[in-house]
Amino acid sequence: MSSSVARLRAFLELSRPANGVIAFAAVMLGGLFAVEGQLNRLYDLALLKAAGSALLLLAAGNALNDYRDSEIDRTNKPRRPIPSGRIRRSEALITAVFLMGAGIALGCLVNRYVALIGASVAASLIVYALWLKRTPIIGNLLVGSLTGLTFIVGGAVFESLRGTLVPATFALLFTTAREIVKDIEDAEGDFKNNAHTIAVISRSMAVLTASIFMGAVIVFSPVPYLFGWYSWHYMLTVFIGVDLVLVYFVIQIWKDASKENSWRIQKWMKWDILVGLGAICIGDFA
Repeated sequence: MSSSVARLRAFLELSRPANGVIAFAAVMLGGLFAVEGQLNRLYDLALLKAAGSALLLLAAGNALNDYRDSEIDRTNKPRRPIPSGRIRRSEALITAVFLMGAGIALGCLVNRYVALIGASVAASLIVYALWLKRTPIIGNLLVGSLTGLTFIVGGAVFESLRGTLVPATFALLFTTAREIVKDIEDAEGDFKNNAHTIAVISRSMAVLTASIFMGAVIVFSPVPYLFGWYSWHYMLTVFIGVDLVLVYFVIQIWKDASKENSWRIQKWMKWDILVGLGAICIGDFA
């Protein structure tokens, strides 16, 4: 592999493109929910701009986090671009600033609501990376909130929140639970670098808190069906594909809260949230 290709690959890894694609899709889904499933609106240029803005802002946040956590990642994630020596810290910071500026600018081309949300998200990402990431619970909740906000951005394109609040709430609860599990995985490196996450303060408290948020997802999951917002197809899919899976994860994390098992659980959770979003699509559009 040539050096230029290796460098490009390192910068792509810094931005976590898979997460960016998920953010892009979440905005598109939010827009689709807001216009009651009118598929032709997916080609709306304003919606595509908003989705692109979300992708760029998420990539900026990831680059900024790697810049901030370079020492912690030497222990927790040594293969990441900075600790592995493939990218300098200064390059990560420049990349974050460029991507953040591009994301805000793209959002400003949509409307005042998307522009305001984009600027708020950028400010939140900076505050999170510099201060809140190393604090218990608050940082986890912020990440969960920003994840849920992607759906609301899609609705904001069409100046409507219709259909966006349920997936936003689902994403907030699910992502917060996963972030706490990730804290359990990263507790060793966080402790060495004086990061006061909940897992560093008390691993058992982190397990309990993650379980509470997983339980909150399970409790929340039937609400859209009971209120008649989604069809039975949603309830069946979410029960089998999300609720039972989360029950399994809760049992597993209580049995074994090691770094290795926490890594496995949070990786599976990353994909299981897509099952939940699929259930919402089925329930809303079926």
